[in-house]
Amino acid sequence: MKSLIVFVSIFVLAACASESKTVGLGAALGGGTGALVGSIADPGKHGEFRTRNIILGTVLGGMAGAAAGSVIHNESEKSKKEAFLKGQASRPSQEGAPPNLSNPRVETKWIEGRALGNRFIEGHFEYVIIEPARWETSQ
Repeated sequence: MKSLIVFVSIFVLAACASESKTVGLGAALGGGTGALVGSIADPGKHGEFRTRNIILGTVLGGMAGAAAGSVIHNESEKSKKEAFLKGQASRPSQEGAPPNLSNPRVETKWIEGRALGNRFIEGHFEYVIIEPARWETSQ
């Protein structure tokens, strides 16, 4: 019983990214558990059913584990999609968003190179803000 709880815990806590990995993990854990249960099951009077029990337990446990892995993966994907849609619905509306800013008007001036005393200032651009950025109001 203790090993079954450990296997189920590992299966539930192991998050797989794809359905094939989840189904494969479920099949592996189910097959292992089935083989364990099959080896414990009644082996018959002289042990003639032990091999059959192990094989049967492995096959049935693997099938059950694969089915459980598929169900768990589908439920996980469904809950992720629901959470995404819920988040989309709770997104703030445009009414609470700030208005757009207009771009400032900027004048560009070329300043020629010149010598000032013992310094030379290379030619360069100067940018002067003619009209600052403003909030745009929609009407």
